[in-house]
Amino acid sequence: MSNLMRFGDYGEKLVAFDKERNVEHMSPWINNWNNGDLNFYSENDRGRDPMTGFLEALGHNPGASTQFFAQPDGAGPGVDKESEVNENLKYLTKERIWLSDVYVMGGDNKVIAGHDALGHALEAAATGYAYDAEPMSAKDPMTPGNRDLRTAETAGVMEQVVFLYGSEDGPKMLHEQSQLADSLGKMGAAYIDDIDYGLSGIGDSAKDPDAFPAKYAGRAEFGNQGAINFLSVLGQNETSHGVVTAAQHLYTLSALDANPATSAQNIDNAHDALTTGAEARGILDHARVQQAETTYKDEAEQQNKSLGRSGDWVKLGAGVVVGGGIAAIPLPGSTAAALVVAPLAADTVGNAVNTFIGQEIDKSIDKSEKDPTEQAQLTSQEFYGKGTAGLGAAYDNYLKENPRMDVSADRSDWTQDVKNAYDTGSGQGDTRGRPAYKD
Repeated sequence: MSNLMRFGDYGEKLVAFDKERNVEHMSPWINNWNNGDLNFYSENDRGRDPMTGFLEALGHNPGASTQFFAQPDGAGPGVDKESEVNENLKYLTKERIWLSDVYVMGGDNKVIAGHDALGHALEAAATGYAYDAEPMSAKDPMTPGNRDLRTAETAGVMEQVVFLYGSEDGPKMLHEQSQLADSLGKMGAAYIDDIDYGLSGIGDSAKDPDAFPAKYAGRAEFGNQGAINFLSVLGQNETSHGVVTAAQHLYTLSALDANPATSAQNIDNAHDALTTGAEARGILDHARVQQAETTYKDEAEQQNKSLGRSGDWVKLGAGVVVGGGIAAIPLPGSTAAALVVAPLAADTVGNAVNTFIGQEIDKSIDKSEKDPTEQAQLTSQEFYGKGTAGLGAAYDNYLKENPRMDVSADRSDWTQDVKNAYDTGSGQGDTRGRPAYKD
C-alpha cells in the first residue's frame, strides 16, 4: 500500500473510479446497501468512504501528498487560472459530492470526515510535515524536526490552495467545508512570510525581499491580489482567523528582532515588516467583523461573543515553542500534537518574540476559559482597538530595545504609518477582498 500511494497508482485509480460515479444520491460508498467498512473508524466516521482513508494516509505522507497535488507541468510561478490547478485538487475541493458517514445510532451528521482528511492531506502537501507531527520533539524518525521543510514543490501546492480558496467561490467553499478551516489556517500560517511578501510593494511591483527574505528556494508567489483575497477569506472563520493572526504577530515580532536599529537598512526593514503586518491584520480583522455581523445579523450579543472568541488568539502565545527558524503554535481545541508550524524571520529568537511567548494570561481571560458559558464580549470597535493596541505594543517594544534610532529621519511617522496600514488592510478587505459569506 505504501508503494502504491508513493508512486500514485492507488490514488489516481481511486479518483478515476470515483469521478465516474460522482452522482447525487448514488454514492458507491455511502448508501443503504453497502455496509463494507473500508477504513479505520472514528467517532463521526464509520469508515465506508475509501477517499477519506486515502487522504488521511496522505496526511501522514508529505512527499506522496505533495506529488499527488503537484502543479501541472508548465504552470510557472503563481496560479491565476483554473488550467493551472491540479485535477485531483480541483475534483476534491470543487467537484466531488462529499457525504457524511456517521453511524446510524449516534454521531453528528453535519460532520464530513472526508473534508477533515482532505485538509490533513493538503497540510502535509503544503508544509512538508505530517499534519499531526510534533515538529519540536523530533520523536518521529520520519519527521526531521525543527526546521522549515518547504520547497518549490510544496509552494506549488500552496499557490493552488490560495487561488482556489481566495477565489470568488472561496467564502462559500470555506463555509461548506468548515472542517478545513483549521487546516487552511495552518497552511496560511506556514506561508505567512510569503503572504506578507505578496502584500509588500505597490500591487505586484516593487516587492520587498529585504524585509521579507525568502526562507527556501522557489518561494510561493501569490501576487498582491491573491494574498489579499486569501486573507480576507481566512479571516471570516474564527479558527483560521486566530491561527493566522497568531502566526502573523509572531512573524512581525521576529522581523523586529532580526532588524535592530543599527543601520538605516535595518530600520527600513523593521518599519516595512511592522506596516505590512498591520495591513495583513487589518484584512483579517475586517473579515472577522464583517462575517460576525453577517452571520448574527440582528443578534448583537452573539456578534460580540464571536468577536470575543476571536480576540483570544493572543492566548496562543503562551504555548509557542521556537527553534530552527520556525515556531510551533498550539492549535486551539486540538490535541497537543496538532501544532501550527510558522516561519520566523531569523533562526535566533530575540526579546520581542520572547516577551510574547512568556506573557502572563490576563486573569479575567483565564477565568472565562474555565467557565465557557462566560465568553468575553467585544464590540467591533473594541475588537479593532485591540488590533491596533497589539501593533502599538510591538512598536513600543522595538523602541525600548532600540532607544537611539538616530539614523532614522522619519521615525516620528511610524505610529501614523502603522495605523494607516491597519486601516488600509481593513479597506482592502472591504473593497478588494472577498465579501462575507451569506446563507
